[in-house]
Amino acid sequence: MSPHLPTYKTLSEHQRVYDLIWSQMPHMQKRTSSTWWYFILFPQDAEGYGPRQMMFSIATAVSKHPIRISDLELPGLDLRREVKDGVDRFPAAAVGWYYDGRTLHENILHTTAVTHLSQPDRTVACWDGGNDRQRQGYEICASQARPLALEAHIEGRNGRAHFTAWGDLNCLDNAPHESININTPIAGTHFIAWRRMHFEGDFDLPGTGRERLAGYGYFQRVCLNVPPFPWKWIWALFPDGSMFSTYVPYVGVNLFRKGYRFYSSNRKEQAALSIAPKSFWDWPDASERIWLAQQTRVTPVLGRGEHPHFEVSAGNKQRDFVQFTAVPYARTGFFLERPLLRGHSHWNYNEYLFRMENVQGQIQGRPINKESMGQGFGNLEYTWGLGL
Repeated sequence: MSPHLPTYKTLSEHQRVYDLIWSQMPHMQKRTSSTWWYFILFPQDAEGYGPRQMMFSIATAVSKHPIRISDLELPGLDLRREVKDGVDRFPAAAVGWYYDGRTLHENILHTTAVTHLSQPDRTVACWDGGNDRQRQGYEICASQARPLALEAHIEGRNGRAHFTAWGDLNCLDNAPHESININTPIAGTHFIAWRRMHFEGDFDLPGTGRERLAGYGYFQRVCLNVPPFPWKWIWALFPDGSMFSTYVPYVGVNLFRKGYRFYSSNRKEQAALSIAPKSFWDWPDASERIWLAQQTRVTPVLGRGEHPHFEVSAGNKQRDFVQFTAVPYARTGFFLERPLLRGHSHWNYNEYLFRMENVQGQIQGRPINKESMGQGFGNLEYTWGLGL
């Protein structure tokens, strides 16, 4: 890294947060804990950063009995396991999907393994034994070529990838961010987000074959020390790299819904109470994010196509606002199940890949629409159930 590269915080503070990626904070974990490391990647294309997308994830969850993640059965994470000299070993699932612009390819990566998480080596590695079948796995490690950067290696049943991801470190969303650090005797969350990273690497994926890709990515390591709960989340990008994001936890009848299905009417589907929703806009340069938290809504609307559409709006008291329709062109998802009494708890996670349509807005006096910004694309999570 150039010594003249401007950073919005000190390099030592960036390093401190970066080093937390290689721990799942075992001293904070509870009976309901789960941990997730994942990348979402938007390759640069003719219209901007879409419609192609891909996601690769490593996930584990505490349980004394076998659990299910994305149709994979694996042992639960043991709260009593030994973590010695910064090395943590535990069972996890590694999964991944790819949308090639026309077709969604699920289960690019789909395996379980004893996972090796090492703070000294700065790596998390989930590789199956291979044996008589193709070796599958996923590893995220510190880059040897770039300081404060990540490398990812994926070997799946239907594809492979090797890429480097890094941030400009010049604002909150271009750097590793310790977004949440809450620990109480009964619950908590520790959340590292790197919301806008450059990525570049070699990919061999169905539908497009071997190619070198570059674009923007989102990385997250979250230690969720509460049961997974319902939320709506959006990460969207415009061709110049401007970003819109929103997070809406909610409660409603969806808390008890199992499986991928919808209610019989929009009134029932929309019957939810949002809890402290947050939204923001971030220009691609080193400027500060613009909070749009006062008027955040993400409303599912049924009956317009194969997938629900989502009416999105957010604004603030300074009259900055953004509104659009998230129109999905593909959907994927998985679920987390843990034994509970005589049955099991169920949390359903759905990802919608979408185009931004009917975009209107104004940020700091600048118009936000398709003419001024180009075509926006995004990823929207719509979850329900409760992962007790």
